[in-house]
Amino acid sequence: MSEDGFESTLEEAVEFLEDLEGTAVRLYVHNDADGLTAGALMAFTLRCLEVPTRLRVLNTETELLKEDLDGPTVVVDMGSGILNKLRNDHPVLVVDHHEISSKPSDNVLLVNPREHGVDGGTEASASTVAYLLCRRVVKVEETCLPKAALVGAYGDNQAGKRGVRGLNRVPEEDGEKHEIIEIRDPAYWVFGRASMTVGEIVERVSGASVREALEARFGDLDVVPVDLSREDEAEIVREHRELLNGEKRKELESKTGRIHVFYEERPLKALRDPLETATLLNACGRYGEGWAGVLIAMGSWDPLQLAKKLRSKHKAIIREALSRLSRGEGITDRESMVVIDGRELGIPHTVVGIVAQFVCEERERVTVGVAEMEEGLVKVSIRCPENSDVDAAEVIKDAANRVDGKGGGHERAAGAEVPEDRLEEFLLELEKFL
Repeated sequence: MSEDGFESTLEEAVEFLEDLEGTAVRLYVHNDADGLTAGALMAFTLRCLEVPTRLRVLNTETELLKEDLDGPTVVVDMGSGILNKLRNDHPVLVVDHHEISSKPSDNVLLVNPREHGVDGGTEASASTVAYLLCRRVVKVEETCLPKAALVGAYGDNQAGKRGVRGLNRVPEEDGEKHEIIEIRDPAYWVFGRASMTVGEIVERVSGASVREALEARFGDLDVVPVDLSREDEAEIVREHRELLNGEKRKELESKTGRIHVFYEERPLKALRDPLETATLLNACGRYGEGWAGVLIAMGSWDPLQLAKKLRSKHKAIIREALSRLSRGEGITDRESMVVIDGRELGIPHTVVGIVAQFVCEERERVTVGVAEMEEGLVKVSIRCPENSDVDAAEVIKDAANRVDGKGGGHERAAGAEVPEDRLEEFLLELEKFL
């Protein structure tokens, strides 16, 4: 990475924000967990600089192009694909990590680590980029900023069993230094660390007999992992490992790794776990209440009841979709990819990518999800397994361009908007690149 170049860009962005003091600004934020946390960090920064802010959460860059950018504007977790189209008589700051497809207009200042050799798909979430700006304005130890940045990294699938990489290590290190974030390794790497008990996790991974053996050693395991001490969880994991061998031990290894826990007691236990927090924020953004996700990421608990209801709805839709897919409904195995027709299953376009991710992980194949957007237009989401050499952003962009659509994203997860009457043509073009 060209550290000097990126540092210079960050400083220029700070000056941009400081010059806005007293001037109303429009803040546009993407609707997923990474975008909402990045938006929260930017909103917090603007508030500290006494900049009046009007927040708007959007689903796509296409929606951004329909906005009247009249006045100073900050765009978060999107914009890199339409830099040359962000026409405005006033300055525009784009804080992003997606692939850059055009040169910015003269009025646009771009803060994107990809310009400086950083992989924005694995080493720098949008929330991390926003965090690097924010920590130049406010004191990290007096805020929940590192937590928000890590939640965004988890939500963007940039936190794996070996932790986070690249620039994402900055909020991790800051959080640990100021005793905001606890790092556990080894720990159980499963979804539900704040809702499933250790006993349930052990039984699900290795069976009832292993649970009984561990309870004979440690006593009742009816406690969720986040309520254990780091030392106690590590000891249970190590003992669990010793009880297994062969394929059963490999299965456990796939369910353990490096995890983060938030120290602060919170009104909802899920908020101590970054992955469950990301799911809660995703539910807000996917169902039109992104503002609630931004407030929660900023440390406000007022919208929690709404967020919990949306999370229940979110989980129910995904559960129903996966159940129908398991029965063979709405899914087609093609030569080089699996295609999910969310139109048949009633999957919203804001959720189809998440469903595709589940199928991709289960089948370890490139998976494409299709859902209806507006009349005559469909959303297509592509997910690639970790061992794939396919660049999802590149192939979906090229295929979309051939049918008068638009696409982009990350190497493992990307999306496109294409004309519905050219969907099959698009899928055939996509297969050529796979």
